[in-house]
Amino acid sequence: MASHLQRTVGIKGVKAGLLWEFVPKEQFADHHRLATAIKGLPVPLVAPRPLAEAISSAGGVPFEALDEHLMIRSLPGVFCAGEMLDWEAPTGGYLLTACFATGRAAGQGALAYVVG
Repeated sequence: MASHLQRTVGIKGVKAGLLWEFVPKEQFADHHRLATAIKGLPVPLVAPRPLAEAISSAGGVPFEALDEHLMIRSLPGVFCAGEMLDWEAPTGGYLLTACFATGRAAGQGALAYVVG
């Protein structure tokens, strides 16, 4: 089955290992059920990792150094967003939302800066 997955759909290595770990073995015999499992692989969360192991926690450019468009006051034309900013932010969806939102705001600020 491993060589079949690799040959037909290019699934090998870690991806194949995840399938073997989380997809019930009887689903491998049914191509439709296997395709469904590949497209929406359920990976259960057992427990979150400690905050000390988080990818991001704090640090970056302080808000006081930025203008209302997230441009660095001392470096005109340089904008900051997302994890470049100094903030205490939880990881996961909140961090992603904040990164997207500040990225949009900084992009709009950069556009306004260039256009005048």
